[in-house]
Formats: sequence, structure tokens, C-alpha cells
Amino acid sequence: MTKVFIGIMGLLLISLLLRLNNFSRENNMVQLAIETVRIQADLPGDVEVKFVEKWESSIPDFYAVKLLVIKADKEIPMVVYVDRAADKVIVGSLFIKGENITRREAADSGIAKIDVGYLETGKTSLAY
Repeated sequence: MTKVFIGIMGLLLISLLLRLNNFSRENNMVQLAIETVRIQADLPGDVEVKFVEKWESSIPDFYAVKLLVIKADKEIPMVVYVDRAADKVIVGSLFIKGENITRREAADSGIAKIDVGYLETGKTSLAY
């Protein structure tokens, strides 16, 4: 009886550790996406970047991570692509058969072009 109990507890512990590891990897993906956008767009400290959602992208082994860039009264949705290992990030537009998938996935605002320079950033102007 004790061996069965210990076995069940061991399985529960392993399950919990696997979930925590998965949560940590997902958190790393989101943090990597946010930091990459901040660095690439040279965003000042008063511009907030919030995580909205994450899903499997059309790029094999990558997730689409939707973010919201917020400054004063402006909210601009953005999508970046992060690999499963949270090592690589693709910032820019993904086109499939001539359709701008990134713009469609960012949706919400109806903004056709996002110029992060519009957010009064530093020297860099990142066109979306």
C-alpha cells in the first residue's frame, strides 16, 4: 500500500514539474517577444508592451505572440514569432501567398501601417 502511494505521489510530482517547466518556457517566449520589440523599436521607458495571446503560427516550430504597444492614448497591436525553445524571434510581416498574415493576426485596430517612430522612439524607425 505504501509503495502504491509513493508511486502515485512520484507521478504527481513529475507531472507538476513538467507543467512548471512548460509554464517557464511559455513565460520565456513572452518575455523574449516583449524585450525584442522594445530593443528593435528602441522604445522609451514610458511605452508599455503587454502580452495579449499566443498561438501556433504558420511557421513550423514557431508561435505567434500578440502584443499591445501602449503609449499615452495610443494602443497598437503587434504580432511577433518566437520559436518553441524561446531562442529565436522574427519581427516583421509574414506573407503567405501574397497575404500579409501578420497584419491580419494583429487585427483589432485597422491600422494598415505601424511606424513605431510615430511613438516618438529613439533613432530607429521600425515599419510594420
